[in-house]
Amino acid sequence: MSGLGSEMRQQVEELLHAGHSDRSIHQATGVSRTTIARYRTRLGLPSWQTTADSPACRHGHPFPENLARSTEGWIFCRECRRIRGRAQYEPVVPDAAAIDRAAAGEPPERLTPRERHAAIHQLDAWDLPASVIAARVRCSQRTVHRARSKQAA
Repeated sequence: MSGLGSEMRQQVEELLHAGHSDRSIHQATGVSRTTIARYRTRLGLPSWQTTADSPACRHGHPFPENLARSTEGWIFCRECRRIRGRAQYEPVVPDAAAIDRAAAGEPPERLTPRERHAAIHQLDAWDLPASVIAARVRCSQRTVHRARSKQAA
């Protein structure tokens, strides 16, 4: 199946039978989540089931009362979906320091799209050409042109 040693494979199988999620097994063992999912399938353990003798979702909501199937055929927990739907969406606020650093030509390793567009707009206000803006923000000139057209619209 994979290049796992017998000890590691046994540990993964024990954790799967104990009801651990793929993510927790990955964090504990370092085995990829894809490999863990393949072992789960090979052992016949559904992804939504915590243990063989107490069927429930990963968060403990009992099945079959909360079991539902999506139009694509995926199984999901109705209670988990209801709880996720209740959570209030709060848009991420762009980091002003990251925008200032990007405008200065030293952007952080990763800018969010909002931060990138804000830095482009700030540099565009200084009437810099697209090539200079792209070099400072570390993006393509096409991204600069797209940001400009969005601002104009």
